Amino acid sequence: MKEKATLDNTVCKKNLRSAFIMLNLSRLQLLHELSVLGTISAVARSLNLTRPAVSQQLSLLEKEVGLVLFERSGRGVRWTSAGERLLAGIGGILQAVNEVEADLARTAQTVTGDLRIAAFGSAAATIIPQAITQLAKQHPSLEIFFNEMEPGDGLKATATKQVDIAIVDDLTGTENFALQLDFQPLYIDPFKAVVSVDHRLAGTGRRTVELWELAQEKWALNQSAIGYQTFIVNACHAEGYTPQIMSSCRNIAATLEFVRTGSFVTVLPGLATHNILLDPDFRCLDLRPVTQRRLFSAFAKGSKARPAISAALEAFEHACSLFIDNR
Repeated sequence: MKEKATLDNTVCKKNLRSAFIMLNLSRLQLLHELSVLGTISAVARSLNLTRPAVSQQLSLLEKEVGLVLFERSGRGVRWTSAGERLLAGIGGILQAVNEVEADLARTAQTVTGDLRIAAFGSAAATIIPQAITQLAKQHPSLEIFFNEMEPGDGLKATATKQVDIAIVDDLTGTENFALQLDFQPLYIDPFKAVVSVDHRLAGTGRRTVELWELAQEKWALNQSAIGYQTFIVNACHAEGYTPQIMSSCRNIAATLEFVRTGSFVTVLPGLATHNILLDPDFRCLDLRPVTQRRLFSAFAKGSKARPAISAALEAFEHACSLFIDNR
């Protein structure tokens, strides 16, 4: 039995080595996207293809390899050992392709082409407009497209090359993308408590508040942003209480209207409070203990040398520097 397993494993390795020579890149990319998105339906939506078309291409891939790469399991898939081996090799191939594309792009005299950017709400309202303004001035031949995405969706979109670069945070796990993406530190964003100017905590000119002081307050919190909501609730648990979330809105503007009444409080990332500081109806208070998140730029491995990506990284860093003094 052991000898048969060893023989099967040897055959598997041999077939996979041959596969990398004869398989076309588009089918390998499809398999890679399936590993990131989890379902054939999600891959089809991502690429604007029909589900049968994706299934057919993946079936052809298995036929060419001569091995079963995955099995359907509920709504997702379960990878076979052959599938896992092929995926491990695909990562290196896609990185090499990205490096070749970046090298070719460097031969151009100007930064040109398309650049697709993704970022979550508070970064979209602060960092991104500043960065795009700089990019437009310095590289007028560059066409920039932006999509607002929560960090988890931004990671998936970058890993599947639906976007070129995304701003994400450390409230969302990145472990599953370590083989596909590189991450560059961008910004440290401390959270702040936001209350109305008439709230008891806004008096006496205080600039800080202890997180435990919010234990008896009614909270307005965006529970649709799972990473953010989980992080805040866990921080409250560490202080010995569970926040009384009495209002759950899907955007900051609506959340702030509840706070404006004076009956609710909220906790927001510092970037999200940038414009609130100019509104006389609110007070933003630094939290104690210090509670913060870290922002990163995420991009496909091998793509950093691409001029458009390098320009975007520089623009992001410059934009962040404009907000540091206001933290």
